[in-house]
Order: sequence, then structure tokens, then C-alpha cells
Amino acid sequence: MAHKCTSRGCEFSLPDSYPLPKCPWHMVPGRGPVKIAAALAVAAAGLGGGLAYKKFRAYLHEKQLRKERKERRQRDAAASEQEQKARAVRNGAAAKSRKRPRKRQRAATKSKAAE
Repeated sequence: MAHKCTSRGCEFSLPDSYPLPKCPWHMVPGRGPVKIAAALAVAAAGLGGGLAYKKFRAYLHEKQLRKERKERRQRDAAASEQEQKARAVRNGAAAKSRKRPRKRQRAATKSKAAE
């Protein structure tokens, strides 16, 4: 006897050989095209639906970790840049860059009386 999806309001009939309690649509997270692709992957996997779902969840988790690493890297770069500017001000590097360049000395000319 076929069983139905356990999600509230879903009357989708699942075959006896389907190991998961929910239909592919309610089993996968996400929205839009990502959810559609994941649901198709779970449905296509059939008996291996649990494995496909676990791999998809792992992919989403790794994607989130990459995003967090990227944001952290950008924050760290901005903080170190500000730290370098502050260090330069403390060391007087900013004051040195505002100094005017020295004027060239003119070569001394020989007087005509010496000729």
C-alpha cells in the first residue's frame, strides 16, 4: 500500500519503495530554481533519495561557509587597512609626506673680475 507525504496539507502519494517520509518537494530546502533542481534530484534518485538529499544539504552548508569566509576576509582586509593608516599617523609618516620638497641650490657662478 502506498503512503502519503507527512507534510501538513500535502496529499501526494508515495510508492512503498520510497524510503523517505515526505515527498521530494517537501524534503528539500530552498526556493525557486534551486528547490526545483534539488527536488528533481531527490525524485530521480528514487531509493537513493536520502543520499541525494544529504549531498544537497552538504552542498548548501558548504556554500554558506564559503560566503561567510568571504565576508570575514573582506572585513579583516578593511580592518587591517585602517590599522595600517593609524600606525602610519602614529609614526609620523603622514606628516613627512606633507613636507615641501627642498629647493635646488644654484651653482655658484665665477665672478668676471677673476678673469
